Amino acid sequence: MFSKAIEKVEKFIRPVVVCKRHYDGTIETCGGTLVVINKDGWFVSTAHVFEVIPLFNKHTREMAELEAKVRQLGLDDSREARRELKRLRPNPKWITASSIWPGADNQEIQDIGVIPEADLLVARLSPFDPAAVAGYPSFKNPAGETLRIGTSLCKIGYAFTEIEAGFDPATKKFDLDFKNLVPFPLDGIYTRNILFKTNGAGGAGTETKIQPKFIETSSPGLKGHSGGPVFDTEGRVWGIQSKTAHIPLGFNPVVEKDGKKVEENQFLNVSWAIHPEVIAAFLKEKGIEFSMTE
Repeated sequence: MFSKAIEKVEKFIRPVVVCKRHYDGTIETCGGTLVVINKDGWFVSTAHVFEVIPLFNKHTREMAELEAKVRQLGLDDSREARRELKRLRPNPKWITASSIWPGADNQEIQDIGVIPEADLLVARLSPFDPAAVAGYPSFKNPAGETLRIGTSLCKIGYAFTEIEAGFDPATKKFDLDFKNLVPFPLDGIYTRNILFKTNGAGGAGTETKIQPKFIETSSPGLKGHSGGPVFDTEGRVWGIQSKTAHIPLGFNPVVEKDGKKVEENQFLNVSWAIHPEVIAAFLKEKGIEFSMTE
């Protein structure tokens, strides 16, 4: 059903690989997806895939503050200062190094804009070669045809990807090893819109007045799908995959485990994608060129 649409969509999606090295020396990797939307290298994705950027800056400030506090207390020979010095401890999960691989080498992510509560991020790849992308997405015009309940939709992203990373302290660079870095589709049907009540703004960190809004589909999003497109059989993009929500079913069967009766909570896993209304409004607000279809 979606084979022809996927041929279109695969042209403008890219994997995102995020690496983090923590203060305790552990390395963490995770993946996501981005959607390139025009010849200037602008793309849309989810804010949480790229949250390492503000987190790294925050942790860098906290480490500097701790270092300054230690130096200050070291100059004080009082008993109180020595006690406080002993209590100071670094956070083992502070991020000391990070990297984001946006599907190609030697590309930086610039001009980032976000709507935190909508989990929407727009940014630009630089340098960017337009010849590297064979086609760009067409977003569904929210003012046009209404999405009918039961409409078949598909999400795609880089799920089930095995990512291993090493870190060289001398160069402060990560060495990545990918396995199964191919897009994985999953279909479902449209169920309803999800609209959150806010104070009329997009949330902390942005001055936009765009209201967060999502479309819900009947199948869960997978790890690696975040930031990828949700599209119909014609390849029109109806949203950007954001998160999986767990809806209680209201019944909890009892099963036996190791001789004990255990109540199992039952949930329906559905996915929420950023509504095209939010995406279009934010791109227009920022003056970013993109394609839209009825």
